Amino acid sequence: MHQRLPESGQGPEADGVSESRLRPSVIENVKIIVISPEALIRDFVVDVLEFSVNRNVVGVDSAAEALARIDAEGKVDIVVCAEELPDMPGRSLLARVKRKHPQSIGVLLTSGADDPAGAADSSVDAYLNSPTDTRALFDLVQRFVVDAEKR
Repeated sequence: MHQRLPESGQGPEADGVSESRLRPSVIENVKIIVISPEALIRDFVVDVLEFSVNRNVVGVDSAAEALARIDAEGKVDIVVCAEELPDMPGRSLLARVKRKHPQSIGVLLTSGADDPAGAADSSVDAYLNSPTDTRALFDLVQRFVVDAEKR
């Protein structure tokens, strides 16, 4: 189940949809971690996801720190990870997380290639172009958290 989320663009306001209409209801107990060595991208993704789910979202800059946080928490629902990390490839990190937490959703932040290398990788559930826009992040939450809550 690989999904390509919308590419960066004008954001939700450009098509006349306000952010308040996009905002899903509060989702209880969802645990999300964002891993990127680029502070601007990491902070943007964390801020948008926190707004979307009204929960604390953890942002870290390395695979080692992410693994330590996930081990301390005991579970993670969504892992949003940059393709390139300082201490291991993002795909490798997602694979390690999936081995311990197979129900976790793995989202890889890519450079925007149309056909990401390794697209058949089972540890990656969705690809998100980086940098991304608010609409793509809301879509991510809608697909993997809000819709899952309805099932």
